[in-house]
Formats: sequence, structure tokens, C-alpha cells
Amino acid sequence: MFEININLLLSLFWLGISIGVLLPGLWLLLDGQTNITIINIILQRFYLFGKLKNATKDKKKVFSDVPKCYFRHFYIIGLLINIPLFLLYRSSWFLYILFLCHMLRRLYECFYIHFYSSNATMSFIHYLIGIIHYPTVGLTIIVDNYYGVKHFSLLCSCFALVLFLNASYIQYRVHSTLANNRRTKTTEIYPIPYGYWLFEYFSCPNYIAEIFIYISFYLLSQQTLTFMFLTMWVIINQSLSALLTHRWYCEHYHGSYPAKRCALIPLIL
Repeated sequence: MFEININLLLSLFWLGISIGVLLPGLWLLLDGQTNITIINIILQRFYLFGKLKNATKDKKKVFSDVPKCYFRHFYIIGLLINIPLFLLYRSSWFLYILFLCHMLRRLYECFYIHFYSSNATMSFIHYLIGIIHYPTVGLTIIVDNYYGVKHFSLLCSCFALVLFLNASYIQYRVHSTLANNRRTKTTEIYPIPYGYWLFEYFSCPNYIAEIFIYISFYLLSQQTLTFMFLTMWVIINQSLSALLTHRWYCEHYHGSYPAKRCALIPLIL
């Protein structure tokens, strides 16, 4: 009898979308172009959103766009699916509760913190991936707990909790600062961010904070291959977003953009 290995399927899913995002992301970073116009358009519309999408000159409609404020749907659907999953399976309860708290905070930010411009959009494919992401993370936590070798380290758990709380606080402060900048500076839709100390060194500390949030999740997990691929997906996705956004700021503001700011690693990248 054929038995579906959900652990293997989830590993292949996270690995597949990691590769699927890495390749077009690197292509866009290298300003790759082909002689086939439709491929260039699809790559841009698949990957870019917000300021990055609005900056592209080609506005042909290959996929339908949705407003960027639809980000809130990611967390609404994620919570509606993950809360019943958590109550039903009660797997890795500490990790799962932190994950639920993360979605609740992000949902609060979407309604009360973020400032979305009327023309900011993302492609439907980007929207679909976001809708799928959070329910699949919950399923990954359950599968990781089922297939993983059970282990517990108080020191590692405490470190992961401190990492999660600090990264979450930093991300909240960064999002608040970005929203305040956009509300008070009307000359630019996306002004140069100021007002929080991390902006002295990074263009997008919110993306870096997201990476550390998922690293804290990995430390609290059973550290199976599936969860490792999930963490790898987040690192790749957020790193490429940080690099592309940093490049946009540098190109858009030219010499007026602070030279010492970097995308991911001070003085290096």
C-alpha cells in the first residue's frame, strides 16, 4: 500500500519554493535580461512588490495585482487555520504559541501600524505564496514534532525565547518608524528611513529581524530537515528582499542616501 510521507513532501515544498525564489531574485539583483520580453515581465511581477514593483517601468499586466494591504490576509488565514491545528495536535506547544503570537503581532501591525500607499501592489503569485506560508509553517511544526528526535535544552530554549522577543520588538519598532516616516514626510512616498538606531547601519532591519525570529523557531523545534528547509526559505526570501530594497534606496536617492548603510552585514553586504 502506498503511504504518503508528509515529512518528505514538506521538505520538498520548502526546498522548491526556496529555489524558485532564489533564482529569479539573483537574476533581478544582477539586472538579468533576456530577449524574451514576457520572461522579463513575469520575473519582475513574480518577485517585486511595493516600492520595488512600482519602480519597474513595464506595467503590462501578466498576472493580476492585489493591493499591498492584503498582507493582513496572510495572518488572518494563518490564525484561522493554525489555532484549530494547535488545539487539535498540541505539538511543540511552546514553539507553536510563539508562532501564534508572531502572527497576532503582525496582524495588529497590518491594521494599526503600517501605512499603505494607494498604489502599492503585489502580484497575485506573491499573494498566494503568503496565503500558503503560514498554514504550512503550522503543519511543519506538527510534522517536525512527530518525526523529530525529542530533545530539550533549557539553555537553548531560553536563548531562543530571548532571541524571539528581541527580534520581535526590533521588527515592531522598525515597522512603526517606517510608518511614521511615511505619515510625516509627504514629499516622498518612500522616504529615507530615520528615527530608530538600526537605520544607522541597515536599510531594512525588519527583514533581518524576521530571519532571527525564524532562527529562534528553529532552535525551539526538533531541528528536522523539514524545519531546516523552512528556515532556509525564510533566510533566502528575506535576504533577497533586503538586498533588492537596499539597491532601490541607493539608486533612487543616489548620493543623498547614507553611505554607511548596508543590506545585511555591516561593511560587507
